Amino acid sequence: MPNSTKSQKMRAVSFRMLADVHQDYLMVAQSHGVDMSALLNWVLVEMWPVLLLGQFEYRTTLARALAVNLPPLAAEGTGHPEVAARLNALIGQLQDLARKLEPIPEG
Repeated sequence: MPNSTKSQKMRAVSFRMLADVHQDYLMVAQSHGVDMSALLNWVLVEMWPVLLLGQFEYRTTLARALAVNLPPLAAEGTGHPEVAARLNALIGQLQDLARKLEPIPEG
């Protein structure tokens, strides 16, 4: 069976980073005996599920908005006050849900 890490395609990336952030990452990389590339790859892989979860939550929110039958803003005959009222109701529902999902502070 071929080594799966060698069979995966890799892409080179380049980006700018604030100097103080770079210095902090470089310090952490050096303290662990790895180069900056290895550290950044590890950070990106660790954050990957969080990123995908955020995208899923975004798409779920959009689907829920469609499920409550919000009229499109550009629909013929749909007045802006009606749209605003429906959006405010939806925002209220989302805020209620957010309050229910907030972690309980440890005391």
